[in-house]
Amino acid sequence: MKHLVLLLTFLLLPLLSWGEVCSTFSNTAFDALNDLSKNSCEQIVKSKACTDLYGKMKAAGENPAEKAPNCSDGNSLAQEYSAWSYTSGCAIGGWNFVKDTFVGMGTAVADGAKSVGKFVDDVELENAANKTCDADPNGKMQLIEQYNQNVPKLLKIAKPSDAVLAKTNCAKVKATIKLQQGQKADELSLALNRKMLLQKTSLTADEKEVVEWGQRRLPGTQTSLLDAAKAKLKEVGVRLECYSSQQAAAMVCEAIAEVGTVAIGPAGWALKASRMQNIAKIAGVSIDATKATSGARIVATAADLEKAAKLSNVERITAAEKSLGRTLTSAEQKALIDAHEVAAGTGRGYGSYSATDLKNKADILKTAGFSETERELLLRQGLAGSLSSGMAARTYSNTMRLQAEKLLSSGKTNEAKQSFRSAADSFETVVNDVKLTKSDRDYWMGAKINANAERYDKAADYFIKSYSKETGNSKSEAIYEALKREKQELRTISSQNPSSVAAQSNYQTHRKLIEAVVNNPQLRLSDALKSELLRP
Repeated sequence: MKHLVLLLTFLLLPLLSWGEVCSTFSNTAFDALNDLSKNSCEQIVKSKACTDLYGKMKAAGENPAEKAPNCSDGNSLAQEYSAWSYTSGCAIGGWNFVKDTFVGMGTAVADGAKSVGKFVDDVELENAANKTCDADPNGKMQLIEQYNQNVPKLLKIAKPSDAVLAKTNCAKVKATIKLQQGQKADELSLALNRKMLLQKTSLTADEKEVVEWGQRRLPGTQTSLLDAAKAKLKEVGVRLECYSSQQAAAMVCEAIAEVGTVAIGPAGWALKASRMQNIAKIAGVSIDATKATSGARIVATAADLEKAAKLSNVERITAAEKSLGRTLTSAEQKALIDAHEVAAGTGRGYGSYSATDLKNKADILKTAGFSETERELLLRQGLAGSLSSGMAARTYSNTMRLQAEKLLSSGKTNEAKQSFRSAADSFETVVNDVKLTKSDRDYWMGAKINANAERYDKAADYFIKSYSKETGNSKSEAIYEALKREKQELRTISSQNPSSVAAQSNYQTHRKLIEAVVNNPQLRLSDALKSELLRP
């Protein structure tokens, strides 16, 4: 029962936010709607946050009355519960983004920003639908009947009288439906919580109907463009609730123009300086410019990166153009694909690229003409990268180790070192892959690879880790014996083969590994044993 109530509460959460403002309802919802809207508006306008804002407006030479909500015209109702007047609002400050981005309403240039097109289409359709509804004598009642036909019995609302409906319009009817739905959902949630406390485990048929209805209508996880824009405005310090619907809409339009052109999720959302200036002009006060581009500095989510990694070359170029807001040249298109393919086959990817990998990617992009900001954005959004794979990294690391050993036996020490370093880079991906089981042998091999790559501290860590079965003094003794035994073997081989580059290199590498292990704080050896190991 507990889990059932939790589930039902979750299903009703989208409705409960409407219920919070319903406690003052008296008589019918329609009679109380305007009073509720006015009271809510006045409370917001008189809040400390808004009065402080209006004070800043005055100090900046602005007239707050021109930007604040007019509480007598149902402004707060429109802003809170129904679609804002984005068409008129965008005409003030942000409508240029529509003209610049679209050939016609909802038709994207170069297939860009489809979500913005859909949003604008939706607003236009909503406005048109409301006008048509208002012109129909039966339109308002049909809205209520249509709602009641599509919800469970416990969420249905009572039909108001014709006299009440005559005093309102379709937008307010829709707002009232949402308010009433929220109130009923709130009451239902409380009733089920009481059942749980009283240990009543059964649901009535009507309650079961609500549960089943809620399960069918669970919303998807697609990020809302409008919510993203409003969140970005909040981040830079804009308090939309303190503005009239039209002024707020103008600022949201500016923000939508920015977030709607970003291809890879919230991680890339940022506000450019030009947008910030427009928003600040509408707001009537200065805003926090330091936070405007914070989105561009945030690494994309795992889901965003996975999506980016699976893009085809054509899709990758299209996504990059949407993100950067411009068309790529042929050279830039080739560079983007080349940068994406850096470290391909190594198992290294997002979160496990080596410093060399990242430098190579950045250099390719820079040579093609991408600016520093553009290079950073493409890398952080994953458009020039791939997913990492522990299994592929393990295979590659072993392959490069064998290649390095072959090069070393041929006396090619520099080439061998580079191969060992590439093997070590991929071994880090193996270590960091939580899905892969790592044995003591794996860590021992990692120690050898890193030592030959001249990464001695890392080699020491892995060498000590390769003795996981021993603890305390027995572990220290086992490590001491292993290092000593191998030192003696390699010293003998090097003395017998003075002209062998590989023999000399292996002995000197092992001595440096010994030095790193002895100085590692994880290992406790007596001074006598340390001296013995460090002796040539």
